[in-house]
Formats: sequence, C-alpha cells, structure tokens
Amino acid sequence: MANRGQGFRTRIKARIIYLNDGQGDAMAIVQTDLTAGSLLLHHQVASLVAEETGLAPGNIAITASHSHSAPVNFFDNDFYNKHMSSGKWLEEKFLAFTVERISAGIKQAYRERRPAKIATGKQDIYGFQRNRSLTAYLANEGVELERTDDAHFTAVDPALHMVRIDVQDDNGTFKPLAAFSSFSIHATALTPKVQVYNADLFAYVQKSLEWQVQQQQDTPWPVVHAFATANQGDMAPALPDKGNNNISQHPVDWPAAKALGKRLGAEATALFNHLESELSPDLTLASAARELNIRDTNEAQGIAICTDAAVGSPVAAGAYERRTPWLTLVPLLHGGNVFARRWLLTNGCQGNKSQLGGAWLQPLLEPKDSFPNTVMFQLLRINDMAILPLPFEVTIEAGRRMRNAVAEVFTAHGEALQYTWVASNANGYFGYTTTPEEYATQHYEGGHTLYGKNSSPYLSAQLSTLAEDFLRQGKVHEMAPTWEYTLKTNQFLPVPQNSTHQRQWLTQPHKVAPKRSTDEAYVAVRWQDVAPSNIGWHERLVSVETKVTGDWQPLVVNGEPIHDDGYDIEVRFVRAHKQGMGEYEARWYNPVQGGEYRFVISPRPGHPTLHSSVFH
Repeated sequence: MANRGQGFRTRIKARIIYLNDGQGDAMAIVQTDLTAGSLLLHHQVASLVAEETGLAPGNIAITASHSHSAPVNFFDNDFYNKHMSSGKWLEEKFLAFTVERISAGIKQAYRERRPAKIATGKQDIYGFQRNRSLTAYLANEGVELERTDDAHFTAVDPALHMVRIDVQDDNGTFKPLAAFSSFSIHATALTPKVQVYNADLFAYVQKSLEWQVQQQQDTPWPVVHAFATANQGDMAPALPDKGNNNISQHPVDWPAAKALGKRLGAEATALFNHLESELSPDLTLASAARELNIRDTNEAQGIAICTDAAVGSPVAAGAYERRTPWLTLVPLLHGGNVFARRWLLTNGCQGNKSQLGGAWLQPLLEPKDSFPNTVMFQLLRINDMAILPLPFEVTIEAGRRMRNAVAEVFTAHGEALQYTWVASNANGYFGYTTTPEEYATQHYEGGHTLYGKNSSPYLSAQLSTLAEDFLRQGKVHEMAPTWEYTLKTNQFLPVPQNSTHQRQWLTQPHKVAPKRSTDEAYVAVRWQDVAPSNIGWHERLVSVETKVTGDWQPLVVNGEPIHDDGYDIEVRFVRAHKQGMGEYEARWYNPVQGGEYRFVISPRPGHPTLHSSVFH
C-alpha cells in the first residue's frame, strides 16, 4: 500500500540531542520521523561525525517515530528496500541526503553545547493507545486480563518516559532546551490513502511541547522535543476501531490524528513541567554496544533462533486495521485463524509459522541473504535511566520482559535503575519480535517475526549479556570488523534540471469547502517555481502573513505559526512545466476567518520572494 508522495505536511524531522558528562562519556541521541532506522545510515553518520565529535558508533542511537508516511529506500538490506516502498531498492541520493542532514545536526549540537541541567522521569497515561492484537497478548503466560469491551485500552504499556535538558543562556540563566521522550504507540493515525509525507500524530506531540515551552519560558533558542516510539509492536492509536478489514476504504482523518496528538502533547508538556523541580547538574553517562550477525551468532544463554529468516503468510494481508486490498479476502492470509498456522512439523525454530508461498518457494523469491542479519545491541545509560534501542517492532509484553531482564542485571550489581525502556525501530529494521506465546497465535506480528519463535527470548539474552559485560568490564564497544554492503540500487529523486523561467502565480487564493466530516476546509493557491530537484525541500518554503495595523506580519494562531513547518500548511508538486519549471500548490487547512491574509513563497537562488493577492 506504499504510495509515492505528492508533497508534504508536518515535515519529516531529525531531532538531535548531544550530551557530555564532562567525565569522558558523551552520546548523541537522534530521533527521526522516519519509518525506522537503518544500520547503513547509522554507520555512515558515525563515520562522518567521529573525527570532530569523538563519538564512537555505540555512542550514537538513531531512533524513529515509525511514521508510515515517510520515505524509505535507505536500508542495509534488499528485502526491506524492496518491500517497504512503492519503488524497489536503495536510493543512494536519499541515503546521502539523510546522512548529511543527521551528521550536520550532530555536529551542530556538539559545537553549540552549553552547561546543562538534566532530569529523568516517567508518567503513566491511558486513553491514547489500544492493543490491536489482543488475542495474541492474552495468550501470554502471566497475563491476567479478562476479555471485556475495554480490554484493548488496558492491555497497553502506559509509560511516557522523558529526559529533560535545560541549558545556560548568555546571562547565566538555565532555560529549557530539549526533551527526549518515548511512548508505546504506532504512528498509524493516518491511513495508507494519505497522499503527502507527514510525521503522523507524532508531529503534534512534538510541536505542542516545543511551541508551548518556548513561549512560556521565552527561550532564546527553538525548543526541541525528540519523541520516539517505544515497544509499540501491538499498540495502535486510540482512535475509532475500523475493524479487521481494508482500511484503505476509509478516508484520511487529519482532525482525529491532530486531536489525539495534541492531547498526548499536552501530557508530555505536563511531564516536562513537572520535571523542572528534578533538574540537576549531575550527569552520569555510559553506553555499550555490540554488533552481531545473528545468523552466525544465533545462540545466547542457551536460547537459539533460526539461522534463516522467513516471512509468515499473515504478513501479506497486513496488520489488523491496515489490511492489504484484495489479499485480505484470502483466508490463508488472515492472521490468527486456523489457516494461517502450520499444524504439523511445528518443532523447528520457525514453530507453527505458515511461510508465505511455502518453505520451498519463498527462498527462491526472497533469497536468505536479502534479509537483514546484523543487529547493533545497544544500551544507553543516562543517570538512573537505561534505554535499549532495537531494530525491531517490539510488542509490549516482549519489551517488558527485555527491560526486566536488563534491570535485574543492574540490580544484581547493586545499581538499581529507576527507568528502563525499549526504543523500537532504532538503528535498523527487522520487522517485529513477539513473545513465544504471541508467536504461536500467528497473527500479523508473529508472522512478521523473521527469525522464529525464540526471537524475543534471544534478544533478551543478548541484552542482559551486554548489560552484564558492561557492568563487569566498563566500556563495551564491539563493532563488526568490516562494514560492507552489496545492495541493488534505483533512482527516485528528481533528475537535476536547469530552471530558466521565472516564478509566477498561476491561480488566486481560493477557498475549498470540506466534503465529509473527516475533511478540513482549506485555502489553495498555485504557482510556478523551479524544478523539484532545485526547490530545497528541507528549507522553509510557504507561509501565511496577516495585516496588523497596516503592516504584514507572520501569522500565529493560538501559539501555532502558520507556515510549512507547522500543522496546517501543505505543499504539493502538481506537474512539470517547460523550461525546467514546475507547478506547485499550497494549501492552508483550517483557515482563520476575519483577517487579511496572503501566501508568501520564500526565495530561492535567483528567484525572489512571491506574495500572493490578499484574501479573507
């Protein structure tokens, strides 16, 4: 169901926090609005920043919000470069662009570092997510929960974790700079029919805190809220249940995503404000990392996983609520039913997984070497908090067992942790990992657990071993001896063109009324500009100004700036024009009535600012 993006709304960001304890330990935590991390991306970023910052690869974590409306084609393996996009294979230019932006961000954070105070904390909140795979969850040993109407909303991980960072301004006063936080929720508030790149509900969580704190505290810098996903494998947003059907038939509901995201943003802001009294200049940092090819090293503490990956039949039909058109009608592909499981010869490492296409045919269509195989097991310690980045979508019970295993190691060494949590989709992507009990039900999540029924126990064993070695030895940074990838490539970004004509307006601003309750009213305008390859998409492009006492000023509504780095401005590429130019459309959703407004198109090299005609 992957689409080609026609434009963007709620920009895709990388938010970077650099920490240095002054005792020789430092780390860079990167949160991205991408679908997942990439080990190839991580390696290239680490290589580019090492000389200036001194950061080792294990000091860098690249996490993701897991937006399903973000570009991909930058993974370290052919399998996901093939199957997570409408176009196959690695896009080298997109990889290079992403590496450059994240590397530049880490270097900027390093150069602009200031004396800091820090606080860690957690708040349990309910009503924001629900368990989309309840039957599998209830199969877990030790779970005591009755199947009631509200069980989906209680079978969740309610923990909102946060690290707050304040830094010293030029006058010696400490003011808020950033927060790194996490919550167990899928970024699937917006359906597969969405036509533009976006950060899903995470954009509203991030910006709500950023704008509110910056205004309240009058900070001399933009506040950064890096909001990552935790163990979210079976956690859906708490929006109306559209059922086990083809969600592509349902309209995109931006208002619902915005409302839920802003509510969650308010909770994050409340926790941020609560942590003000906990701020301290004391900072203890530590990191440990171990890269392993899990096909070659497939056993840990006596627990073995498969040496070859396999995809289960339920993966083809899609997850609950996000069914693949037409394939969802095939009973064999519906997760959890009797057809999706194998009932004979189930003692192998893949258990009762019914392999998509059959155990003999699948390797011919999907070679074993095309799957991801190398995991960077990582542990980041910030004072009394331990973060465990993993390249898997971890279900909540699997994540609970993993963090408990690591916490128990710390406790045994007399260093009890206050907070421990798993960051899913970090530093790569391997699909899902479920508990053995969940795996046996063979819902979508179990079918997408590539390396078999023991995947989560194996990951727990590797993480606890890493924690043990770290506590006994001190630093543990064990990378693979070489980083080499052989990948198929393709090109999707626009071919550079020579834009020889001038910018000009093609239409006047005009209002478009909503057709359905899930639609938003908007004002649209079209203009001619340079070709997509020359537009500079990562720079501010479209904004709205309002007339105040005779002067034009940037429009801000209830603390929300109305430009394309906010909530409600969308930019689309419509078509190519002659002379290397392109036609574009800007939309201002949820326009405010009663003022004088105009669209502003920011300048580009050789092309001055454009101001539209006035509208009301």
